[in-house]
Amino acid sequence: MKRQYFAALVLGTMCLCSAAPARATLLSTLLGDGGSIQVGDKLFNGFTYSSTGDMPDPSTINVLAYVDPAGDYGLKFQGAFLDFLGGSGSDALLGFHVTVLDPNFAITGATLTGNPSVLGGNGIVSVTETFLPSNSLASMSIYSIAPGTNKLTDSVTFAQGYQSLYVQKDILAFAAGSNGGVPTLSFITQTFQQSPAISIPEPTSAVLLGIGLAGLAWLRKKRRSFRPTSLGST
Repeated sequence: MKRQYFAALVLGTMCLCSAAPARATLLSTLLGDGGSIQVGDKLFNGFTYSSTGDMPDPSTINVLAYVDPAGDYGLKFQGAFLDFLGGSGSDALLGFHVTVLDPNFAITGATLTGNPSVLGGNGIVSVTETFLPSNSLASMSIYSIAPGTNKLTDSVTFAQGYQSLYVQKDILAFAAGSNGGVPTLSFITQTFQQSPAISIPEPTSAVLLGIGLAGLAWLRKKRRSFRPTSLGST
């Protein structure tokens, strides 16, 4: 009875939290071709979503423009991401493309935050983020493990800048064992840091530049090796 009370309380609270605020866009309207959101100089499109168990339907997930205190642009996802007792857990996979519209800048980092929590018992809820295929090494994660610990924010810096990235979020929730609680997550925020893009010369320009530098080096060498002959008087 206690667990049912917690489940009802959490579901009711998260449904209130996921009510569409002003200027929110439903994830269901962004799925497929053509759905996009622009925040500052960042374009977000190519949204995908799939889920199992008790994860929310895309028609109940809000997507909002988001700017963090540092002024970095991104998105906020708001919905009732959770898992109730019974079954083998719940999982959602959320993906999208992010592109810098200003060619003078490139994405050099990302920050992930959220409010994962486990109420009334044991369980786990986590968000794991990757950037395949552009970057196979970078990843971030936030989570709540009960009994255990919480991690509410994570960030990553890329070794190189990207004009465009594909972002994948794996959202997992599992109400564990006979003493299982209700793992919940009601929002995820995502922002991207950027720096001026490094201009790389075109192949032809690079070749011409190399030839010019080689020519200058040859002339300098010739000048150093030249010794004028002095003519003595007769």
